[in-house]
Amino acid sequence: MNERSSPSILLEIQRIDLRIEELILIRKNLPERNEIKQLNDRIEKLKEELKNLNQEKHSLELSQKRINDEISILTTKIEKEEEKLYSGRITNPKELEGVNEEVISLKLKMDGKETEILELMEELDVSSDKIKIREEKLSKSLSEIKITESNLTQKEKEIDQETFELSDRKVILKDDLDLEVLREYELLRKEKGGRVVAVLEKSVCNCCNMQLPSIKVDSMRDPTIFYHCDYCERILVLPQENKKIKLIKSKKNHNL
Repeated sequence: MNERSSPSILLEIQRIDLRIEELILIRKNLPERNEIKQLNDRIEKLKEELKNLNQEKHSLELSQKRINDEISILTTKIEKEEEKLYSGRITNPKELEGVNEEVISLKLKMDGKETEILELMEELDVSSDKIKIREEKLSKSLSEIKITESNLTQKEKEIDQETFELSDRKVILKDDLDLEVLREYELLRKEKGGRVVAVLEKSVCNCCNMQLPSIKVDSMRDPTIFYHCDYCERILVLPQENKKIKLIKSKKNHNL
């Protein structure tokens, strides 16, 4: 059996339970979780933007190919018409004039197509720049999420390890208490918001902050007895027993 009193053991169990609850809340609300969510949202947005930009670029490239094909056809036509114009085979002035007008018309169309090509090339450059920027941002976000996920995993492991050690310690402490005491403790935890055991400090209950009558405090000598606060009805641990708990913890920390 443990040399410490049952109330003081129960107090340590309570501190363990409160710490485990705190760890569960900390684990649930680790900032990395929100960071990962934000990064995932950013990644999905960047992927969607890249998809749209690549589609836009592909459409521009198809237009570029179409206009280049049209320029190729126009070039062939101009060459044929100029060959007629300068071959000397056509002697009729009106026919020559018609061929010359056709050449001028084709060259005007050619100028228009070349202007379209230049504009498309500028649009393609802008599109390529946008894609490059999004790709760089995506790469950076993927690296960030990998690091953040690693940090989250590490923190979860540390929390889980502490939780495991506390749970293990709780099992050992429970062996020194009667089952009825443990049942009452578990039932009262829900009713008292997790705080079933309080420490009496200078005649004051440290949970409800009410001062107990001096007659009652003077009569509370036996640390093995379960005294209760007159106001909040919590189990009271006497000051000397609380000091023992702190001393034991201090020795453990020193040994570590």
